[in-house]
Amino acid sequence: MSNINNHGVDMNNNTLAQLNLSAVKELNDEVAATCSGGEGFLTSPDSDPDVILYKDPDGQGLSIGVNAATGDGVSNIGILPGGQESTFNDTVSSIKVVRGTWSFFQNQGYGGDNTGPLAPGLYNLGHNNDAITSALRNA
Repeated sequence: MSNINNHGVDMNNNTLAQLNLSAVKELNDEVAATCSGGEGFLTSPDSDPDVILYKDPDGQGLSIGVNAATGDGVSNIGILPGGQESTFNDTVSSIKVVRGTWSFFQNQGYGGDNTGPLAPGLYNLGHNNDAITSALRNA
């Protein structure tokens, strides 16, 4: 027996990933952030991140992605998952917010001067150029 939804998709023969539903993709990002201990995480810029941090202005140069659930963030972008050192601490010159509203801070643990909140868009950092150490998702 076939289970056809109202969009003509046979639900019995597809996994959620194969269905490519945007709501499921958003949920997966949120669940991943929550499952990582409630803390956001650094990721590849090619893996659908919430934010992309760039070493150069105008979204250029080396980049790293950030994902987090609302109210969570990355308290130290200088440390990758597993304790490896990141080369992004105090080197970010531009930020692309893909989704959510974010604040970025000079110190780890969301302290010091901050930039934000920033809604989706591409931003060059003025006074906080090369000074970002933590990122928090506001909404």
